[in-house]
Amino acid sequence: MAANGVSSGACAVSEEEARSEAERLLADPRLHVSDRHRAFLRYIVDARFEGRSDTIKAYSIAIDVFKRPASFDPSSDPIVRIEATRLRESLQKYYAQLADEPGARLDIPRGRYVPVFVERDNPPCPEEDGELEDVGLPTEEPTQAASRPEGRNWRHAIMGGAALAAVSLTGSLAYLAASAAHLNTQKPFVALSINASQNDKAAGEAVMEDLAVSLARFGTVRLKSGASGSRVPSDAMEQSLYEINMRYAENESSVSLWWQVSDAANGEAVWTDEERRPVAAGSREEAMRDLVFAVSRRLARPAGIINTIELRRNLPSSTIGNVCVLRGEFAVEQRDAAGLEAARSCLAATIASDPTDADAMATLARVYVWIGRATGDDSYFGRGLELANRAATLSPSSPRAALAQLGVQYQLGQNEISIAAGRRGVALNPENADLLAKLSMVVFLTGHWDEGVQLARQATEIAGQPIRDASFVMILNDYRQERYAQAVFLARQVPAPDAPTTVLKLAAIARLGDRPVTQQEIAAARLQHPDLERTVTAMFSGARYDSNLRDALRAGILEAGLKMPELASNGAM
Repeated sequence: MAANGVSSGACAVSEEEARSEAERLLADPRLHVSDRHRAFLRYIVDARFEGRSDTIKAYSIAIDVFKRPASFDPSSDPIVRIEATRLRESLQKYYAQLADEPGARLDIPRGRYVPVFVERDNPPCPEEDGELEDVGLPTEEPTQAASRPEGRNWRHAIMGGAALAAVSLTGSLAYLAASAAHLNTQKPFVALSINASQNDKAAGEAVMEDLAVSLARFGTVRLKSGASGSRVPSDAMEQSLYEINMRYAENESSVSLWWQVSDAANGEAVWTDEERRPVAAGSREEAMRDLVFAVSRRLARPAGIINTIELRRNLPSSTIGNVCVLRGEFAVEQRDAAGLEAARSCLAATIASDPTDADAMATLARVYVWIGRATGDDSYFGRGLELANRAATLSPSSPRAALAQLGVQYQLGQNEISIAAGRRGVALNPENADLLAKLSMVVFLTGHWDEGVQLARQATEIAGQPIRDASFVMILNDYRQERYAQAVFLARQVPAPDAPTTVLKLAAIARLGDRPVTQQEIAAARLQHPDLERTVTAMFSGARYDSNLRDALRAGILEAGLKMPELASNGAM
């Protein structure tokens, strides 16, 4: 079978014909299938046309279509094979009804789940070399006719069985070869080295040691033992190595750290910068700690320099592992629907490859929360909770697992458990200003106003710059207290504001009562967020707000002329 799902040879149809047939088939009332079979069909068709044919596995289908838990094992639960057989039978009956109508036909070859499109008047395409599902397991339940060869046909049955065994063996080997060819990216290595004057040497060594500890706490990179210049990993595509060369200096008034990140594979300097912190009376240690936190955050936060470089690497679409975690985190932060769907498949494939990958589980849990909020399907929240809890069990010191529990528990209305998870994550990774900002939002939205604002300010102070979630909390606090002009002022200070910040700014402007300005601002906002109402729904319908805050938000959003979804409430606090 061709890798892209359109069969080769005489059976081939064009990409346009394949897409047209898929949409026609799914919309045709003559196709009598259950809702779950229609969802199954839609899933494999979408994956095929989005270039994700390699992710169409029993594991991902079971989780995404049949709502099986992340612990799903195809060897003990044959639901995908059984339902695939039933769907094939339904498709066969459907196309038999069409008789001589010209056009394309969708086939699902036995032993595989990637749809194939062929000319309708051709027989089903023969199975070609390709990936088999559930290697080592029977790909289909034998039919009754196939299990009872009669009369002189028994010799043909034996010969056919031998041929089928040979094909199955070939397919299994092809699967293993294909799996081995798929890149499984790992967290990047970093190697640290530092220079300092003779007088500053001891302090410089202390800074490097503290930086190593701080980088490790983020859990996004791995430290390479030995000095900079260590051997580059044998497979640089799967395992990157970055050398971080530093120069420390101090005087009576300040401490500074110059640093440069280089790609060990080619020696290219990819980033150079310097951080400096003032030293007040008796606060040199505090200044050094702030310096370490600032550099560590810039390097190793999920959206930091190293992980941004990793995310931008030109890797095959079938790549799994650490890059899937980074893509998932990026999609969550951007609330990108297409990115969330792609990350879901990528992360599921990563977990299938390594069932102990706590980072992939935690990130998939967060992806599920946003998919559930966007689609209104609450089942995603339960699946997200299971994954978040498993991630925390596998890696109790993981900030990603704590962040996943923070988000999922909050979504389920378990506020105190959510906040406890966030506090644990901050204790594990105190330099993680992004995590602290997200904790501040949950604390604030559940009605703990003063503490939420205090945490937001702490996060901004650690980061040394505005953070989206922390800024949102402080804007929302001014809005809540009817300081609308101040809320608008703060919202205008946020660089590249996201949809919630934009909507909150519009609500505050509307409450000021200047209708012409409100209309101008809404028109400008629509240029950045064309489907603003849908954005409002996606961002607000799944959030849980204190009831008083909910009422204040509803009033402002309605006055701005935007459609307002129902907001979930935490009740009076």
